[in-house]
Order: sequence, then structure tokens, then C-alpha cells
Amino acid sequence: MKRFLSQAGLAAALLGAFLGCSSTSASGSSGKKITLLKPVNQTVKRGDTNKVAITIVRENIDSDVSVRFDNLPKGVKVIETDKKVKDDEFLVNYTLFAANDAGLVSGQVVKVTAEGPDGLAATESFEVTVKE
Repeated sequence: MKRFLSQAGLAAALLGAFLGCSSTSASGSSGKKITLLKPVNQTVKRGDTNKVAITIVRENIDSDVSVRFDNLPKGVKVIETDKKVKDDEFLVNYTLFAANDAGLVSGQVVKVTAEGPDGLAATESFEVTVKE
């Protein structure tokens, strides 16, 4: 099963590269490597939610990966604060929620970081727009 998921993750990474998506990788000892594909830019209305897909490809890592979002617009939060990308997953959706009084912004740069074992961390950025 893990072999299939690893191949599926590799396929997702190759598809992302083919479509022009950027990615960031971090390598460590014993051939460990974590790659984070750049999430798609998001637009969310005040009082509404939006899903952001996080895609992670692992090499020689059999543990969960933590995901952290930084520099979200004022009044926007991630619903699943403790959700991790399990060792048998490569794509997980996180939910952005914009409060009714969230700041109206266009293209604010948000950073997402995937943190694996042994201090491995890969960071990508995407834009968030909040509309009325």
C-alpha cells in the first residue's frame, strides 16, 4: 500500500511540475526528503470558507508531517489547527475561514510550511484574497 501511495505522490509531483507548479524541497540524512508543492491562490468571501489543497511528497520518511500557515490576513484562520498529513497521505485539504469582519485584501502572500522529522521543513507561498 505504501508503495502505491509513494508512486501516487510522485505522480502528483510530476503532474505539478508538468503544469508549471513550483515546489520546495528539503533534504536530510539517510536520503530523507520532503517536497511541498505550491498551493493554488485562494479567494474567500467574508463569513465563508475555502479549501486549500496541500500536496507533500516524501522520500524515506514514514511519519506524519505538520503543516503551518503564516501571515494569514486579519480575521482569516485555518479551521484544522492540529491536522497533520498522515504517513500514508500526500494530499490533504485545509479549510480557510474568513470572519465577517476579516480584512479586505487582494493577493496577500501567505506562507505554508511542511515540517517533517529531523528538522526537515519546506516552505511555499500562495496568495489569499478576501472579498465582501
